[in-house]
Amino acid sequence: MYSLHRDPSHLVPCPDRGSAPALQHLRGQDLSTAYQPFFEINSEITTRDRDGVHKTFSGLVKILFPHGKYEKSEVEELLGFSLECRRRVKEQILKIDETFVPVEFSYFVKDTGEERKILTPEEIQYPSLARGGSVASDTTPDSATTDPSTDGDQKTPDSSRRPPCAHPGHLVIPENSKGWSYRRLFADHLRGATKITLSDPYIRAFWQIRNFMEFVELVHQLTPEGEETAIHLVTKTDPEKCVEQEEALQKIQDSCTGSRVVVTFEYDGTQTFHARSITTETGWKITLDRGLDIFQRFDNSPFNLSANIQEERLTKSLEVTYMQL
Repeated sequence: MYSLHRDPSHLVPCPDRGSAPALQHLRGQDLSTAYQPFFEINSEITTRDRDGVHKTFSGLVKILFPHGKYEKSEVEELLGFSLECRRRVKEQILKIDETFVPVEFSYFVKDTGEERKILTPEEIQYPSLARGGSVASDTTPDSATTDPSTDGDQKTPDSSRRPPCAHPGHLVIPENSKGWSYRRLFADHLRGATKITLSDPYIRAFWQIRNFMEFVELVHQLTPEGEETAIHLVTKTDPEKCVEQEEALQKIQDSCTGSRVVVTFEYDGTQTFHARSITTETGWKITLDRGLDIFQRFDNSPFNLSANIQEERLTKSLEVTYMQL
């Protein structure tokens, strides 16, 4: 899956890259197939759709790389964005005329043969609304297809420890997207667990410890009344803020006394501790390239919606992998 949803500032060409005469000269050149040494578009895409992709791609290459020098990753980004633009047009056509046949917008990496599907940011953010929810399996693994509009901020705990209906998978979340929360990402894989270990060396600063507290809140919501879930945090100490870090974690531990959650923590003193993950005694391991720090900075005012609802926050780009041990 691929979707261009990042800060576009890095794509703005430098003033010395070209001028109006240079761009006018480039109009006569066709760079629509510059991606072909690296990638191949899905053969199921129609000729009309392919032409639209090629024209967008060629124009972007001329504007951003008029000197003709570009990396494979840069070509992939432009190809993904061109496919995304055409997919958006196709989706609107399908809504107007149902006689048109849906097309899978994707491309293949020639070196590995890997297929990478293209979705619009709207389909990724609101999978339950896109084509009646039929693309949800492409945007998230089966375990993370919870509709954030109905379940994302639910405060009532589950009535029982149901067996998890989770599946292994890999999830890619683009930059600046909304609709994501710890519940949507982790709930199905944590449900039913009584022992959870969070390994994250970066639970140190205030906002990182606040993220951990929100994770504790999620586990509390998933734990039925009368039962108990143990959360063990493994992190690293911050020499400059070790006192504040210890006090904050101790406050979280104390606040959970007598609740449905028991919190313990320890510091890993090794120099090789970098990987971030969540493991449960039910056999799940969730690897997180960013740990719990998945949201961009936001105003922590009590009058700010983002401060109280995770789904209203903008995300950083991240990847999550669900493995069954």
